[in-house]
Amino acid sequence: MRKMLLGAMSAGLMILTSLSVGTTCWGDTGKIELRPKGYLLTDEAYVVPLKDGRDTVEMLESQAAEIGALRRYVSSQDRIVDTVSADIAALEAARMREREAWSRSVEKLQKSNERLRSPWSVGLFAGYDAIHQEACVGAGLVFSFWRF
Repeated sequence: MRKMLLGAMSAGLMILTSLSVGTTCWGDTGKIELRPKGYLLTDEAYVVPLKDGRDTVEMLESQAAEIGALRRYVSSQDRIVDTVSADIAALEAARMREREAWSRSVEKLQKSNERLRSPWSVGLFAGYDAIHQEACVGAGLVFSFWRF
């Protein structure tokens, strides 16, 4: 019951609103006359008084000025969007260059880690031979069993 009452009230309100919107323009229609054929015109046409025509021309000129201002605003916004898109393209290119440099440095680090991970290495050594009682220096190939 409440829903039906609410629906009827909203429908009535919409009808009253649509009718009241139409009544605001009824006062101006008395100035426009429909003339029959042959009255200075070849076809039936609406004849508008001169004052109303001037008002219409002024309205069209003001609308043209507003459209021109809006066109200038939109073109300035287009320039701003173009500069922003150019900045975004530059940032994207810089990001790609940075990514490539990072990838190269990662590859270098991976290669050096693989080389350091190998248990084989070449080393120089120096020491004292207690049996022969002399100093010794040499180079050799070393295999590591464990690392610390």
